Amino acid sequence: MTTTPEYVPTIVLSKASAGGDHEKPELTALIHGLEASMKSAIEATGARVISVEGFTAADVDAALSQADGVVLLGGGDVDPDEYGATERHPKLYNIDRTTDRVDIELVNQATERRLPLLAICRGMHIVNVARGGTLIQHLEPSAVVHSGGGVDAMVDHDVTLEPASQLSELYGDGTMTIRSGHHQAVDVVGAGLTATGRAADGVVEAVESTDPTSPLIAVQWHPEDDKASERDRELLFGWLTTQAREFHARQSEVAI
Repeated sequence: MTTTPEYVPTIVLSKASAGGDHEKPELTALIHGLEASMKSAIEATGARVISVEGFTAADVDAALSQADGVVLLGGGDVDPDEYGATERHPKLYNIDRTTDRVDIELVNQATERRLPLLAICRGMHIVNVARGGTLIQHLEPSAVVHSGGGVDAMVDHDVTLEPASQLSELYGDGTMTIRSGHHQAVDVVGAGLTATGRAADGVVEAVESTDPTSPLIAVQWHPEDDKASERDRELLFGWLTTQAREFHARQSEVAI
């Protein structure tokens, strides 16, 4: 008896937002390292990874026409102009306006197609801005350390998940330790999103879609980091690959 091989879904990985205005070279290097780790983590779940080749809406459309899911990478700060801020914090860095716009287009087109979407760190900020939300441009010191700064940007801290959220279904209810490195955060939550994870100081660490037909999880932390837990990688990227296979199955049924 032969068995049918499991479908290998195609995941579109966003461009690395590195360089740009007020560049911090050590963070640019970190971003590119995380990009490689992200690709490996996705492939380990049985998916294949492609990228958006250019910077236009047509380039995004060409990539998504092949896609079963989308991952938005971490990276530099989102240009405050994209969410209507009238002031700019002096500690903004690695602002890449071109990549901001192609990433927002990626979110908008993925949402229209109801493609499963997983967003990491800056990716969560892009999702929130694309949905009309705003960002805290720089987190002031609090009881929770959210970033180590420089090449040692990643730190461990706790996040409490909302009951009955997609994340609590994956991880279980309560508080978990995550690996993060960020100086910005979600402020006003965008339309169609809900905050489902917070640090002890109240900073939003995760948002999800309120529409069950458009699967979306966005987290502030980095499951792809070398020092993050293997369980974290398996759960989040495994969730995306499972959702991508289900998306493909639904599309195949429609095509029959």
